[in-house]
Amino acid sequence: MSKKKINLQVDLMKIINTFAIVKDSLYSVQYDPELLNEFAKCFELWNDPIYLREFFEQHQKDLNNDFWNGITIEEAIIKTKEDASLFEEELLYIAETGKTERLETLSTLFEPLSKGVIDENLEKDKAKGMKRPSWLRIYAIRIEANIFVVCGGAIKLTPTMNERDHLILELDKLEFTRNYLQDDDENLEFVELN
Repeated sequence: MSKKKINLQVDLMKIINTFAIVKDSLYSVQYDPELLNEFAKCFELWNDPIYLREFFEQHQKDLNNDFWNGITIEEAIIKTKEDASLFEEELLYIAETGKTERLETLSTLFEPLSKGVIDENLEKDKAKGMKRPSWLRIYAIRIEANIFVVCGGAIKLTPTMNERDHLILELDKLEFTRNYLQDDDENLEFVELN
């Protein structure tokens, strides 16, 4: 995928809803024409063995990096599914706990996207999977210490996000969502899932 095509995707990007994953704590945007919000989409993909096999085959060179200790595609699929399950459980637990506990909020899981870059308002953040080292990432905009809006997620096998198209798209989604939330306070109204 070329940079021009990714920019075209961003130009056509539209947020159609923002859903409460955990009311008053964890939210997720849904982009047009996606059928799922980004939180649900990430965990569905990370539990889909067909998607994972295709992803790891496509990114086998990155997976073969010494950092990942020679993990096979089969092992990578198992690791991803196990990590995704733990990660989703932890995010939901901390989102709920953080509503009443000041010391354990989503801010204990999320960190600024770039080291040393802390924004007072609508900070771009990332959370990493539970099984270290983890290649799972959830990307979100921090509204408050325990209020985050998920805008994407990815399997990150490379040291930086600027090396692979699927990660560059996540950077674009972070910026797009941040701008969306900054542009209009009305955009902070969220739809509740039943």
